[in-house]
Amino acid sequence: MKKFLLFIALYGVVLNTLNSQSASREDFAIQKEVELKIKSGSVESISAKKKKEKLIEAFDLLTGIRNDSLKLKLLSNLSYYIEPQDSAFFRKVNNTTKELAMVSKDSVALAYSFWDLGYFYNRISVKDSSYYSYYEAQKIFEQLGESFLSARMLYNMAKQQQEVRDYIGSEANTIAAIERLKPLNKYKELYNCYNTLAVNSQDLGEYAQAIEYYDQALYYLKNTEYKELDIKQNVNNRGMLYSDLGNYKKALENFEENLKGPSLANSNIELYSKTLVNIALTKLNLNETSGVFNLIKESIKINDSLKDIRGLASSYFAKSKFHLYDNDTLNAINSAEKAIELASESLSYERLLETYAFLAEIDNKNASKYAQKYIALNDSIVMEERQARNKFARIRFETDEFIAQNEQLEEETAILARQKQIWSGVALGFFLLGISVYIIINQRAKNQKLLFAQQQQANNQEIFNLMLTQKQKVDEVKRLEQKRISEELHDGVLGKMLGARMVLTGLNKRTGPEAIEARLEAINALKNVEQEVRSISHELSHSAYQKINNFINSIEDLLGTVKESSQIITIFNYDEDEDYDALKGEIKINLYRMIQEGLQNAIKHSDGKTFFVKFERNGDILNVEMGDDGKGFDLEKEKRGIGMRNISSRVEKLNGTWKVISEPMKGTTITLEIPLQHVDSNSQAALQKV
Repeated sequence: MKKFLLFIALYGVVLNTLNSQSASREDFAIQKEVELKIKSGSVESISAKKKKEKLIEAFDLLTGIRNDSLKLKLLSNLSYYIEPQDSAFFRKVNNTTKELAMVSKDSVALAYSFWDLGYFYNRISVKDSSYYSYYEAQKIFEQLGESFLSARMLYNMAKQQQEVRDYIGSEANTIAAIERLKPLNKYKELYNCYNTLAVNSQDLGEYAQAIEYYDQALYYLKNTEYKELDIKQNVNNRGMLYSDLGNYKKALENFEENLKGPSLANSNIELYSKTLVNIALTKLNLNETSGVFNLIKESIKINDSLKDIRGLASSYFAKSKFHLYDNDTLNAINSAEKAIELASESLSYERLLETYAFLAEIDNKNASKYAQKYIALNDSIVMEERQARNKFARIRFETDEFIAQNEQLEEETAILARQKQIWSGVALGFFLLGISVYIIINQRAKNQKLLFAQQQQANNQEIFNLMLTQKQKVDEVKRLEQKRISEELHDGVLGKMLGARMVLTGLNKRTGPEAIEARLEAINALKNVEQEVRSISHELSHSAYQKINNFINSIEDLLGTVKESSQIITIFNYDEDEDYDALKGEIKINLYRMIQEGLQNAIKHSDGKTFFVKFERNGDILNVEMGDDGKGFDLEKEKRGIGMRNISSRVEKLNGTWKVISEPMKGTTITLEIPLQHVDSNSQAALQKV
């Protein structure tokens, strides 16, 4: 019998070994075929459609592999070669990788899948999702003690923050990466980190600090198997820094240094073309024109051959600067307009802003148009960057908060476990002592212990619910306060400040009585902004909601401010017998801001000649109508901007209703219906007609 059982056991072991060997051979065969498909799908010469077909075939094949580690490796390799436009296919592969990694509890593979996802989002410029994915990968690598990989993720996070101008956050993550890389002597990665710190400091205007960081970056670069091109890129960055600093001689030395030695045109034609433009612009700043036009012509020829639209925008901007220096204003304007066209096509927003500002200075006829375009684009960029920074901060906050909650729950669980152990020991002791006396006493002790544990659990749950409710209330109050402050700053301060700044910029090189008078007007506008900021400050202390005196005068002053800065005519109709000062401060300040928003929209977008406002009371409803006779828009096609959302939010605060009426070429009208239940009981009577 024993021999029979031994034979069965040996037979099972042999059979299992043979099956494992057979599975390994099958997996190996599939692996080779999958690798061949991936290699075929990564060839540049074939069409995008053919590439995708090969990669899909590889994905279908590798699902038959039974070895999870091998399958995860092939999935990660496959995801690297998927084109950015194949978003759905990439997500399918990446989700499969993450699910398999979690099932097999392979933390390293899970971290790599988040890394792949962050790289994919970075390629399609979805910065917040890229940041979040790198963040998840970094946490896993950090927990596993993989300092080098954790540092690389921190660096990737810092690059995403740098691109949306979150320089402080980018600096913090870069320094954290450096702390992990220095003990490992990873010189190439340290070079990248210090170069990132230098760019951050340069953009923040901290030029001395930026030079120190460039020096440290160069030190680490020279400790690697660097290429001469890396040195030239560092020199170019230094030249840009000295140019920003206004030290054009030093900047020119750096740019011309890059043209010495081995031909930069042969090693990196893009950097060579960029250097030509930098030299041309720097020479113009030094009032030198020798050879400048030939430099610009050569850069245009190179960028045109490379189909480098962004580079062409820079070349035509330099050409415009040259024509202006040569007193050829017409060609300067033409070249600048070409630069705008190219910058718009390549989404080069910094070049677009710089060119708008340049045209506002040199094209007196269209200065106002370019100034408005500058303001609108700058507002849009600032808003997008602010939203991205807020998303990064929210990702960090929510993740840290989640970790803290988990730690707290783990601590509470440990305490409960210790309590349970203590009570179990006590109960066991009583049980051993009393078993020989009364069994019933032991049973009663057990019941009491169970009741205590149930009560303890109920109390813990109640405390948790109270904490959760309190947090939700605090978050809601913070959100509402932030939203209100955002509305006040957007509606009241930002537009006026940017307008005054552009006027002063346009007058920078002009003299004479008219320029002096215009500067005084701009200074008065800045004084109004100062008063506006002071008013917002009072509102934050809760006093601005109490009362606004001379409400009708305030509206008239608001409408009167556009007479000097634009050609639009304002009309204000209201019933003089009504006491509008009796309205609550909440109604007056929100109504004032909504009219202000409507007026700004009319100036920026309508191209109309007239803007009107009308107050009319109908029983317990205050009807407000405002609008323009401009070009209007299609309500179904146009998206609502932040201004319209602010109006909607303010009307909702007052329990009112509103609507927009607009058609192309038929103007725009906004009607508001505000209930007067928001009026004080004493003020209600005062609002009746005299």
